[in-house]
Amino acid sequence: MSISAAQSRAARALLDWTQDQLAENAQVARATVADFERNARVPMRQNLVAIIATFEAAGVEFIAENGGGAGVRFRKVELEYSNAVTPDGGDGVCLSVRYRGTDYRALISREVLDDLDRTNYRTFSDRALSVQNHLPLLLRAIEEKLARGEAGRAKRLLIEHADLPEGAF
Repeated sequence: MSISAAQSRAARALLDWTQDQLAENAQVARATVADFERNARVPMRQNLVAIIATFEAAGVEFIAENGGGAGVRFRKVELEYSNAVTPDGGDGVCLSVRYRGTDYRALISREVLDDLDRTNYRTFSDRALSVQNHLPLLLRAIEEKLARGEAGRAKRLLIEHADLPEGAF
């Protein structure tokens, strides 16, 4: 998915965010946001993915061109989460979430985190920090899997490479 500069400005207005706040939350340079929003340049794919994921995690929904023009609106937020990251028993991490009133555990493998940051994390604390750095992107992937009913009766789901948007790696 892609968004326009106007949609970015409108989404920031809905959230009452400055360009600095968007840049900090998406972990991109402020110049990236400023240049994008004034149509000076399109961000690198990974930065655009981070911006979109950040807006979506904050509750913004992007409306595609539908004859009346593209737009933004608040969406019904159905996913709640805790910032607490716990070990999953292996090399991955676990993030506890609540979706439509039901508790779930999202397991994120070490390989996914390593590939997101193009590194090789050796400690749990490094992997936990990576989750925090990519939280909007991961939450969106978790919510999409839960919406498709992929958790099953075990109330656990595994976040894999294919669950993240193109350009995330």
